[in-house]
Amino acid sequence: MLLFFIPYFVFSQEPLKRTKKILYKHERNFGVNVHSLGWGVHGRRVWNENVKWQHFLELDIVSMKHPKQVKTINTFFSDSKGYDYGKQNSTFLLRSGFGKQLILFDKPDFGGIMVSAVGVVGVSLAFLKPVYLEILYADDITNEFYVETEKYNPVEHSPYNIYGRASYFKGFDEMQLQVGSYLKAGFSFEFSKKDDVIRSIEAGVSLDAFKIGNNDIVGDALGKELPVMAITKNKKTFLSFYINMNFFFGKKW
Repeated sequence: MLLFFIPYFVFSQEPLKRTKKILYKHERNFGVNVHSLGWGVHGRRVWNENVKWQHFLELDIVSMKHPKQVKTINTFFSDSKGYDYGKQNSTFLLRSGFGKQLILFDKPDFGGIMVSAVGVVGVSLAFLKPVYLEILYADDITNEFYVETEKYNPVEHSPYNIYGRASYFKGFDEMQLQVGSYLKAGFSFEFSKKDDVIRSIEAGVSLDAFKIGNNDIVGDALGKELPVMAITKNKKTFLSFYINMNFFFGKKW
């Protein structure tokens, strides 16, 4: 008799209730940017147009190195400091751009991963700080070595008389600015368990350009090659692979 009523109790139970999804109109996120030519931080302010499209403003502050930068050390001194031989300027970029985000696969009601395609275009400002090094000199009387802090000069400074890098903060008052532009394309994977919190990883490629065109009309109006290196041909474009990681400061409302 008991077995007869078991199916009745089982099927009379209410189905599991799922939380209704809310379309949030605004988002903000901050995180770390790691790319193949440096690292930095980034942030975005996002507006939802509808259930599929979003648009946003973004700001990146990232370091940028030349692909042929190689760290070295003066092996004649055990306590010498490492430096990048031939590096003329330390460079970091301030990017400001406008982007669109297309939601390809939204989260189901019970959680999961939202996958989106991302595209950005904007202005890239390159800040160039001269590199200062500690240079070795020999005292004519005592024949002992001492060091002087000098701005890197590829003519006078060689691996034999460079003792190592000087303070990174030396030369900030001589910083120069160069204007360029950038493009970025990638895919975003948002996996937070809470609808109003953002936890995401974005991966893609970015292209920073500081000289566009070589004709008489454009000339150097949109910049020139970034003078990162002194003994290697400098580049006008920088292609890098990037990952944005947003784990702590993302919010929807």
